[in-house]
Amino acid sequence: MNKHRNKYRRFSIAEMVLLGFAAPVLMGGGFVHAWLKNSQVEVVKEIRKTERRITDHGSSINSLQAKIDRKLNIYQIRDDLTRAGSELIEVPARLVEIIPPHGSRIASEMHKAPSLARVQP
Repeated sequence: MNKHRNKYRRFSIAEMVLLGFAAPVLMGGGFVHAWLKNSQVEVVKEIRKTERRITDHGSSINSLQAKIDRKLNIYQIRDDLTRAGSELIEVPARLVEIIPPHGSRIASEMHKAPSLARVQP
């Protein structure tokens, strides 16, 4: 008896409605999953490209810093000036005169003016 009852099984209305709602939801979930994975891969590519640019800039900064250090080496400067036949001579520090900039009169007047923190009410 049970054998004949299960032989011609049909879906009920509730099962068909549930299948009608579940199929688009699952398909939409699959599309969203694929879209998110694709955007994640693109973000990883951008991060790698940025990291590569950072390391490239870091190495160029290091080489530029080495060039600057070579140019600012006082012994190298002296040798270059000697080879160039420059008439520049070394001046002792005690003979160097400090000359204030053009707007120093205004700056000196500002220093003479009392500070607001020192003025009594």
